[in-house]
Amino acid sequence: MKSKTLRKILYPLPKISVSLLTSDLSNLCYIVKKLEHTGTEVLHLDVMDGNFVPNLTFGPPVIKSLRQHTSCFFDVHLMVSNPKESFLWYINSGADLIVFHYETVKEKDIKKLVYDIKKHNVYCGISIKPNTSVDKLIPYLKIIDLVLIMTVEPGFGGQKFLSKCSSKIKKLVEIRRQKKLDFIISCDGGINENNIVNIISLGCELPVIGSTIFRDDNFVKKTKEFHILTTKLKFYK
Repeated sequence: MKSKTLRKILYPLPKISVSLLTSDLSNLCYIVKKLEHTGTEVLHLDVMDGNFVPNLTFGPPVIKSLRQHTSCFFDVHLMVSNPKESFLWYINSGADLIVFHYETVKEKDIKKLVYDIKKHNVYCGISIKPNTSVDKLIPYLKIIDLVLIMTVEPGFGGQKFLSKCSSKIKKLVEIRRQKKLDFIISCDGGINENNIVNIISLGCELPVIGSTIFRDDNFVKKTKEFHILTTKLKFYK
């Protein structure tokens, strides 16, 4: 188990987690080096299996290769149907945080999976799809480090932010306050320069941003703009 909480490791918050999903995957080392120079500290790595979601991305070999070229924090999002069987592949590849989907694990097995992940000295989070209620996560909020709210249907980048998911952020903030918990709230999908201020103000501390950065002709400049913006919004408790 980690001696420091994820909140302390990522301090100060909020900050962005840059998703590589829509970047030039043929040139990842170059992309990551450029992102590091902008001050990027967290990389969001979307692992898709073509089963849980209708898309395929990359797996352990790519993550392991990339790990050798960067000191960034690896936020590995498992959009796969078999996280119980495969999580160790990603830990061994260099993940710092493993996030699996609530929808892929039987409720009776979730706590064990969380502990199995954390005993390998990495952090653990749970993600929920847009139609999954926050209430489903209540039994696990004491033991996880992060909740990832999907604000689009998982599988593809470039989708529009689903406003109905905003209420989930507010509800998690309230639950965390009432129960005096410490998990981080992250959101993934459709976050851009037009809505990030509102999303952070609701309580999202680790917004995941990908398409908005990489569809820009100058992704380095765009990334810097988001770093500057989030620096102005720091509200750390």
